Amino acid sequence: MGRREFSEEFKREAAGLVLEHGYTVTKAAKAMGIGESALRRWIGNRRPVGGASVSAVESDNPEQFRIRELEKRVMELERERDILKKFHSLFRQGIGSRYEVIQQAEKAFPTEVVCRVVEVPRSSYYAWKARQRQENAARVGLVREVQAIHAQMRQSYGSRRMSKEMRRRGYAVGRERARRLMREGGVQAQTRRTHRYVKREQSAAIAENRLDRKFAVTVPNRFWAGDVTYISTQQGWMYLAVVLDLYSRRVVGWATSGSCDTFLVIRALQLALEIRRPDPGLMFHSDQGSNYASLAFQQFLSERAIVQSMSRKGNCWDNAVVERFFCSLKGECTGERAYRDHAEARADVLDYILKFYNPHRLHSAANHMPPAEFEEVKKVAV
Repeated sequence: MGRREFSEEFKREAAGLVLEHGYTVTKAAKAMGIGESALRRWIGNRRPVGGASVSAVESDNPEQFRIRELEKRVMELERERDILKKFHSLFRQGIGSRYEVIQQAEKAFPTEVVCRVVEVPRSSYYAWKARQRQENAARVGLVREVQAIHAQMRQSYGSRRMSKEMRRRGYAVGRERARRLMREGGVQAQTRRTHRYVKREQSAAIAENRLDRKFAVTVPNRFWAGDVTYISTQQGWMYLAVVLDLYSRRVVGWATSGSCDTFLVIRALQLALEIRRPDPGLMFHSDQGSNYASLAFQQFLSERAIVQSMSRKGNCWDNAVVERFFCSLKGECTGERAYRDHAEARADVLDYILKFYNPHRLHSAANHMPPAEFEEVKKVAV
């Protein structure tokens, strides 16, 4: 295998992760699939004299930490209030256990007297209290873990993914229990606005729908899909083009611009090709957008022996994988945020893709693993 050659656009993109977006050299090199020494060389060629250190120091936001601590405290107080209300009801109605009655009564009377009246050995009552403390501590720990996951995963996990993530972290939590813990912790997945699409069946004029919704792919770098979306900023629309590998649902290429043109989608696909280095026979699927139907894009694919596939006209379900990614991006990242300019929006989107979606976000199509981890596990298995 010969020495890999990289374009200047690829080098700028890789170096920009460190110089402009605060990535460490190690993280940036891993995200781009290159060696650290090469990346350091590219950075050195682009850094002004007296520039800042390559490594970025991540610091916690004190205000966010304080808010999280206050939220935990509020949850604890609400939980204590609910428990007291429940015990009072049981004591008043006479339907609670003897231990619960004792626990209520000892607030007003000595424990020794209450235990004698209800004919319960004090040792048994204290043992019950010890077990209750252990169980309560375990439950509080689980609730806090659920709250931590909720914050780390951008408030995107429902009970199904929450239970999967809890089991990945060593907790035996099923979906129903995860739902109860989420309810107790006061967390729920963010709701997203949905868009109703009109389904049509016209065939593409440029390329047939060769993919034909066969999204269950068993090998990497054979079937890719791409699309373009827009993100609002005070500077104007920023357009984002992405390329996903249907095998793992990993975002393997991306590009942003203030113009939604053919050059934008070519840049995204070129970056993916340089990162992944696929073997001949790759199929690329997209909608019938003018940038994908242009002669320049068709020539780009032809020169690299890439087979083109297109969705039927007006049928978004033929490219559902990329549409679903955009739904996650806007629901978990961009949402209703008011970005100052393209640079701020681009930095946020890259953080979402490279620091969250690819390495951490569980995906059902990847055996409930993050896309990057799914590829590593499969690579080791082979």
